[in-house]
Amino acid sequence: MTPATSRARLLALVALATIVAGACQTTPHKPGPTQAPEPPAPLPDPVHAPVNREPGELLEATVPLVDGAGLPLDELRGRVVVLELSATWADRWSESFAFYNRLVQLHTPERLAVVVIAMDSERATLSPEPGLRTRGFDLGWDPQGALAARLQVAALPTVVVLDRAGHIVFVQGGSPPGATQAIEDGIRQALAAP
Repeated sequence: MTPATSRARLLALVALATIVAGACQTTPHKPGPTQAPEPPAPLPDPVHAPVNREPGELLEATVPLVDGAGLPLDELRGRVVVLELSATWADRWSESFAFYNRLVQLHTPERLAVVVIAMDSERATLSPEPGLRTRGFDLGWDPQGALAARLQVAALPTVVVLDRAGHIVFVQGGSPPGATQAIEDGIRQALAAP
């Protein structure tokens, strides 16, 4: 290699290093446009959307019973099922036992099953024992509210009526005027369906 070639290569390397160094220089950070925060999720609507399920959807779940057992809803297929998610402090709690006893006796436990699921944290608050409920009427106990969370229940009480195949046919959140009549109408509709 001649001194001229060596010198040309050295100058080429210096020039390349200068270009690379210039390209690697950092420029002051300019903040980009700020993004608007995401809007908060809408609050549940206890009247128009008391649960996150639509009529016609199949509801599959196992309801924890007060005696510690689990009741898979698919074991109730063939009967119309009423699920009420509630608590001892909620509206209608004290009246619900007489109401559901009457409905089960009217429609028979072979055609109608009722499960009231209490979400009270203390078992001692659930005074209504089996002697106060007719056959076909079970008391659930879900102190962590797992089923309510899964359904995103918007109000207590919330009533869900399932047809004989386990599909949702009626949902009601809270205690609006005429609540018990609406529940009875939902049950009759489900019982009348083929």
